[in-house]
Amino acid sequence: MNIIFNSQYFGFGAALSAALFWSIAVIIFKSASNELSPYLITALKNSIATILFLFLFIIIDIPLWYNGFNNLDYYKILISGILGMGLADVIFIYALSKIGANRIAVINCFEPVVIYIFSSIILSTVLDNQKLIGFLIVFISILIMTYEKDYDGLDIQIKRKGIGLQILAVIFSSIGIVMIKPVLLKAENNISIQLWVTFFRLLPGMLTAWCVFMFQKNKLILFKPLKKSKLLIKIIISSGLGTFIALSCWIIGYANIEHPPIASILGQTSVIFIILLSWIFLKEEITYLRVISMLCALLGVCLTIL
Repeated sequence: MNIIFNSQYFGFGAALSAALFWSIAVIIFKSASNELSPYLITALKNSIATILFLFLFIIIDIPLWYNGFNNLDYYKILISGILGMGLADVIFIYALSKIGANRIAVINCFEPVVIYIFSSIILSTVLDNQKLIGFLIVFISILIMTYEKDYDGLDIQIKRKGIGLQILAVIFSSIGIVMIKPVLLKAENNISIQLWVTFFRLLPGMLTAWCVFMFQKNKLILFKPLKKSKLLIKIIISSGLGTFIALSCWIIGYANIEHPPIASILGQTSVIFIILLSWIFLKEEITYLRVISMLCALLGVCLTIL
């Protein structure tokens, strides 16, 4: 089945939907990480999303193999999956469990900047003064958050380690996104192929997550919290909303919006959703400095990618 859309507004809607669904998933992941190993969460969420994709493909008749790409394209998708859906996700969930959702949200604003930088390197272009200023503003926003006085009792070393790890996750994720952009361009406006790329990229991510989990000590003990049905439901719902629906919406939006910077800006609206939801449901404190960090980060993103 070939599902084709040509509407720019459809891409906008998909990108905004991705931001909203991902924000909800992040809040649930953070809640679950209080009881469950972040390494197991990553492996489970990717596995659940893989199963959901298989069901979707059967329902809407999408073939499990698409042979319209060349070998290099398939290698790009595989490496992108290992970096973006495997290593980056493992680091992300771990950092989320340590420093909280609203700090993670601000750091994620660094992603469009990194994507732009990697795209510029690949395309041999140079950052102009406006974009350099935007990059510096985003960097300053992260520094503000790093050195703000904490009122939630978080150890400063744990916070700095978590921030550093999340920046690393952003770098891995950004490289993965940049790598598959040429492949997505070949998919044009065919959503079926875009979904297939998303699925094929998720597979190595799932295997990478399980490989990381297998190196953990007392692996069987880490499964014990799943005996709580409430915790298991959290993982299933967050995996469906985040890794299945949000990831699909993001890839579709990224592929169907003519100007990728617009897709990046829409994607970064998740910082607003996450900070508000973490305050409401996780009772994470919103400080004035953190709000300033968020606004600076969003301003920096706009300067960098417009």
